[in-house]
This record gives sequence, C-alpha cells and structure tokens, in this order.
Amino acid sequence: MNLHTLLRPALFLAVLIALLSGCAIPPATSPEAAAAWTARQNRLARISTWQADGRIGVVSGQDGWHANFQWAQQNSGYRIDLIGPLGQGRVIVESNGTEARVQTQDGQSWTAPDADTLLEQSLGVRLPVNGLRYWARGLPEPGSTPTLQTDAQGRLTRLEQNGWVIEYPAYAPTSILNLDLPERIVARRQDLSVKLIIEQWTL
Repeated sequence: MNLHTLLRPALFLAVLIALLSGCAIPPATSPEAAAAWTARQNRLARISTWQADGRIGVVSGQDGWHANFQWAQQNSGYRIDLIGPLGQGRVIVESNGTEARVQTQDGQSWTAPDADTLLEQSLGVRLPVNGLRYWARGLPEPGSTPTLQTDAQGRLTRLEQNGWVIEYPAYAPTSILNLDLPERIVARRQDLSVKLIIEQWTL
C-alpha cells in the first residue's frame, strides 16, 4: 500500500467535514452588504402603509389550498382578502391592532386577539399572519432574534425566525424609495409551507 492510497480516505474525510461545516454555517456577510442591509432595513421600517396583491398557496401536511389575495396594511391595522380558499368564496381577515376578525362570504364571523390562532380555530387554515406582516416587505418580525442572509444589495435571501425558514427567490423594482420589494416568498415550518407571489405593490 503506497502513501497515495493511505491519504485518500483522509482527504475524503476532510472534504466531507468541510462540506458539512459549509451547510451548517452561513457564509460571512461582507461589511458592504451589512451596511446595505442596515440602510435598507431602516427604509423598509418606515413603510407603514402599503398594499400587496397576488396569489398564495398553502400546503399543510397532506392538505393544501390556494387563493388570490389583497393585503392592505395601515400602521398596525390590516385587511386581508383571500378570494377562493377552501370553497369559501371570500374570506376577510382584519385587525385594528388589538383584535383580529375573520369573516366568510356567507356572513359567519369570529373575533380573537390573535389572527393566526383565530384562522386555525375558525376555518382550519394555518397561516402565519403575524409574521407575514413583516416578512412580506423583507423584514424580520420584531421581538425575537432572527438568523438572516442577504445579498450584496442588502436584500434578504433567507430568514430563520420563530421556527420558520423564509426564502426570497425574487424581488421586483418599485418606484418608491428606490426599493426592490419581494416578488416571491416561500415560508416553511415543519409540515407547513406558504408560498406568496406578489404581482403588484402599492405604497
């Protein structure tokens, strides 16, 4: 057995360790990208009134549904129109910042402090409304420490928060504040997957 033969297993092990380490540890952010993210985060946080129109698809275990949506946010209050989910025709989710309400097209209505819990209890729909208020703009939700990755322009490409992994495959330019805003968002947690395609931003 020659030296070359002896070294091959060690070389393979070293490469394997490097690959596994690369999967576990995100690439270091450059100072320029970090500065771009800080500036971008400040500008995004100032957008308190916005509207996003598009499509949503949700897969929960073996079940799934999809709908068109219109999300209108004004400060801490919002109204989300889901058109076509679960054969309901139209579902309205709205909040004044302290209480959430869900209303179906046939006139049924429920209220609770938390929209995420209310949707699941009333319609069996699992949707992270509280997080999506921020994730939709490309921001982490306040209140917990996120793990994030950005591109050179300071745009989020991946966010881990509250057990969710949120990825941003595409951005679209807007005419306001010289900002690109998310065009596609994929959020996953355990057996739940939420995909948003935002076709129009109004700021």
